[in-house]
Amino acid sequence: MPSLAAWLVARPLNAVFALAITMLMPGLATVSGAVLVLLVIQQDVQKAMFAAGFAGLILVVVAFLSGSSPILVLIGVATFWLPILALAGVMRSTRSLTLTLQLSVIVVLVGIGTFFALTDDPAGFWQEVIAATPTLRGMQLAELRAAVGASAEQFAGIMTTLFAIGFWFGLVMVVTLGYWLFQQLPKKTAEFGRFCDLNFGRVVALLLAVTSVIGFAVNAIWIQSIAFVLFAVFWLQGAALVHWLRASGFVPVIAVFAVYILTILSLVIVNLQYMIPLLAVLGYTDAWFRYRDRVTKQQ
Repeated sequence: MPSLAAWLVARPLNAVFALAITMLMPGLATVSGAVLVLLVIQQDVQKAMFAAGFAGLILVVVAFLSGSSPILVLIGVATFWLPILALAGVMRSTRSLTLTLQLSVIVVLVGIGTFFALTDDPAGFWQEVIAATPTLRGMQLAELRAAVGASAEQFAGIMTTLFAIGFWFGLVMVVTLGYWLFQQLPKKTAEFGRFCDLNFGRVVALLLAVTSVIGFAVNAIWIQSIAFVLFAVFWLQGAALVHWLRASGFVPVIAVFAVYILTILSLVIVNLQYMIPLLAVLGYTDAWFRYRDRVTKQQ
């Protein structure tokens, strides 16, 4: 990986080639985003935008030659790359992984509030999205709604929550992977902070507590959606705490792999569905009690 990271930043065309090929190959879009993050924090936003623009032009030409719609390809690439460029630019400016992820949470919450404020019929909106998206149509969401007994309004809240969580975790995955590539460069260290030290802080923890109480007291779907997203966010802090235990020598590396494997399995196995809430609670209580600071002081 050190040689790959060095190759990506050695010449502009190397990054352009990597961005284009990873977007063309199925399942590698996350890697293209990570390359953009690497370019931004190792060089600057302008050079990364130049590489992205050149790669986008290549993708448009390939789409034209293959009979696809160049406009749709361009819109899809821009929709995927622009938020990543913005978040990586924030990280370069703040020089803090933690602050960048904290700001990304606020942006997602504002997005949820804006969606419910500007959408007259959230339920109708999601019905149209599901009908127009083959992947969503195949997920039997109508059966899921009937199984949980949710009303149309509640189901709109569920879909908004799931979309917001998926979007945010996707951005986090891209940023952390790009930052990891940056650390593989010669003479580069964790100068933007370590992932294992991630802490969303007591302000975000208090916001979760307040939105949880208000949302369920007044039965406000949009506030409940924000509360659920915040709770999921603290899963990441719980995962960071596990990484810290590994870095401090308290648990073996297999424990870290086990956490991620069990989390993935918990999405499909009912008996393991406690894993995500368990890590979220661990991260949430860590925001209040700062377990890592307490252990460090004792040592």
